Amino acid sequence: MRRIALLLLTVLALPGCQDDAKAPGTDTAQASTDPDDADGDGFPWQSDCDDADPFVNPNAAEVCDGVDNDCDGEVDEGDAVDAATFYADADGDGFGDEAAPVTACEQPTGTVTGEAGFDCDDGDAAVHPGADEYCNGIDDDCDGTTDEDDALDADTFYADADGDGFGDEAAPVSACEQPSGAVSNARDCDDGDATVYPDAPELCDGRVLVEVVGGAVAGLGGGGVHGGVGVVAVGVVGGVA
Repeated sequence: MRRIALLLLTVLALPGCQDDAKAPGTDTAQASTDPDDADGDGFPWQSDCDDADPFVNPNAAEVCDGVDNDCDGEVDEGDAVDAATFYADADGDGFGDEAAPVTACEQPTGTVTGEAGFDCDDGDAAVHPGADEYCNGIDDDCDGTTDEDDALDADTFYADADGDGFGDEAAPVSACEQPSGAVSNARDCDDGDATVYPDAPELCDGRVLVEVVGGAVAGLGGGGVHGGVGVVAVGVVGGVA
């Protein structure tokens, strides 16, 4: 009788054990109904804007491919890892402002690539690399120098090596402003001798042609010998020769 009683107690206790064992199974079944991550990128479909592509999720890097890679609702933003850099060209001269870069997947209107060089004044279409230089106090061609000698309206001067005020035709100098040691005329026939220039006293075989003041040179009248040098009067001022 004791064995039968024990057996009945054991049988009666089994359903309770089975019910207890099902409790964890019920929790697991509830967990399996949570959102799935079909592409295995760590984001469920509720937050993943393309749960079929593991490279598309909120933590993905944006690239220029026409896809919203990072699920922010925008496509091919300027912060895409492969976006290009363009530069604003406010004056429309084809040269951009290096200080105004713009990153984008597609070139925006009003920008340039910068491959042709950069503008040093993006507010003046006449100023850019390769522009003609003028004598205007502006670096027209953006080479870092203002009013260079090759300016289209530069003047021509001539070296005056001997300082007699007359330049050497064979030594021209182009400049926007007259350089030191240069003059605007090219009338010197010997720029190495300051006594040789147009209208200078002429030495001719030891004789000096001079202008006689008052009709006499050291009491010689219209000519003669003075200091061992032959003197010939060629002009008279205030007297007769």
